[in-house]
Amino acid sequence: MKLNDLIKKVGGNMLNLPQDPARLEVAEVYAGDVISDILNKASDTTLLVTNLVTPQLLKVARLMDVPGICFVNGHTPEPAVVDSAREFGLGLAVSPLALFETCGVFYQCLSTQTRKGS
Repeated sequence: MKLNDLIKKVGGNMLNLPQDPARLEVAEVYAGDVISDILNKASDTTLLVTNLVTPQLLKVARLMDVPGICFVNGHTPEPAVVDSAREFGLGLAVSPLALFETCGVFYQCLSTQTRKGS
């Protein structure tokens, strides 16, 4: 499913999209706030969903080549973080919902798409 379509489903706001259109596709979601867990779970089709609004998370996202990060609870990163993400070609979004609710909506969207594609 397209990153921007997922964000619309939670009533969220895209801060920027990945520069490469091929990187807009999300196949799975990983929610977490522990960097070492993210390093073990993320891939190039994983949307990270987190409460962490730090520049360090961008470095991890870039290392793992994820298409984007969705911050929850309406937490908006500093402009410098948004600029860095844009420079890296990383999508950033903000969900007004809590972590659990955001992931629940994403799960429904992705599992519905998987069933339709089967």
